[in-house]
Amino acid sequence: MSRNQPAPAPDEEFGLIVEQEGVGPDLVRQLGLILNYFYGFNMMLARSPEEAAGMVAERGEAVAFVLFLGDEPLAAATVSRLTRDGTLPLIALLSRPLVDSHRDLAHEVEQLHLIPLETIPEHGGAILRDALAPIFEAHGIGGLWERAQHVSFRVLEQRVEKRVSHLHTLPTLPEVVMRILEVVHDDDSTSAQLEEVLRSDPAIVHKLLQVVNTPTFAGVGQHGEWGLGDAIVRLGRRKLGSLALQIKLINGLIKPEESGFDLRRFWVHSVGCAHIADRLFTQRLVEIDEDEVSVNEYWVAALMHDIGKLVLGFFFWDHFDRLANLSTGAQINFREAESRLGDVVSHEQLGQLLMMRAPMREDLARCVGTHHQPGSIPSSLLALVNFADNLCKDLGMGTLVEERGEYDAAVLRVLGVTQERVEVIRDGLGQAAVQEVMDIVDRCTAST
Repeated sequence: MSRNQPAPAPDEEFGLIVEQEGVGPDLVRQLGLILNYFYGFNMMLARSPEEAAGMVAERGEAVAFVLFLGDEPLAAATVSRLTRDGTLPLIALLSRPLVDSHRDLAHEVEQLHLIPLETIPEHGGAILRDALAPIFEAHGIGGLWERAQHVSFRVLEQRVEKRVSHLHTLPTLPEVVMRILEVVHDDDSTSAQLEEVLRSDPAIVHKLLQVVNTPTFAGVGQHGEWGLGDAIVRLGRRKLGSLALQIKLINGLIKPEESGFDLRRFWVHSVGCAHIADRLFTQRLVEIDEDEVSVNEYWVAALMHDIGKLVLGFFFWDHFDRLANLSTGAQINFREAESRLGDVVSHEQLGQLLMMRAPMREDLARCVGTHHQPGSIPSSLLALVNFADNLCKDLGMGTLVEERGEYDAAVLRVLGVTQERVEVIRDGLGQAAVQEVMDIVDRCTAST
């Protein structure tokens, strides 16, 4: 969790964490993940109870709760100030002896809740989340994912819209990206409308023409002659719009300085997944009816399937780095590494959260949110993205260097692909596909 996050807006509810010296950074990191992505709260950090009490007095009802992490006792007067005279939840994570010594005070102050630190093991994010859940519920603070399997997508979307609109650790997609999506998803939109949107951002047009005037899209005999109108006519409104969206995303999501996230490798994987999905679909290497999936759907879903990793890499770099090292060292996939390190929040959930905040269509958001868990009867869109993702890894274009494909039987069944056919398709793509992807990413990121 970055300590350089901006302060919440004056009228915005937030969580206040009191972090005393000696508290393990992993605990603070796990709390950050839980509060940001399960409850939608920005946070402020205080180094002492006195500093926190001053914040409570200054920010008033904008403080939704206080979390105290420390190894020193809390005086009754301090508890009174931190609970705003008994009106604000104060959750104290203390050693068991300190918990025992504070029980009488907790009986007197209903808003004081005690959690023994010994009950939260290292990487015990899920245990910590479960310990906090009934306390938050008792104070009317519901989770973003509460009963997610039993409510409609629209209800989830409304929660996201209400709770994470100001969340500092969830990127906002550029406005022009949303305008492009509106055009390519609208069956009644025209090429002229797409051209108008694209020309509002000359940098997109410049890089877009660099990309489309390559043999990959224009053909071997093309020598940089297509203009924007030509490209729309020849590639189609939806495909060209998807390429433009790709360029804007690559150049519009800026990595924080303190993050060591390998952004180029991330985009090689994401663009590679979209490019391979396009090859599978257009060359009929898999059995998908054109009426089931359109180019803009699979391109956007494939391009953004791992966007949750970018969120972790940008805002919780230390956590992402540990996940990546575990995945590589134990030779397990990234999703399994997330489970082993507490499974506080998965990159799939983060990706779906970002897609819902945008907002994106339900089928795209759910595809991003379940691309590692296709189920027994995956949709054609999910199967295509999952297959392209794993092919991409086998071709050396994974988000992590050592990632390898793991092919799901249900996905292969939906796509009409045998295990033997997987090898044929992978070999047919080969290094030529890798070089095409590298060239596309180079052109997307080149200075204008």
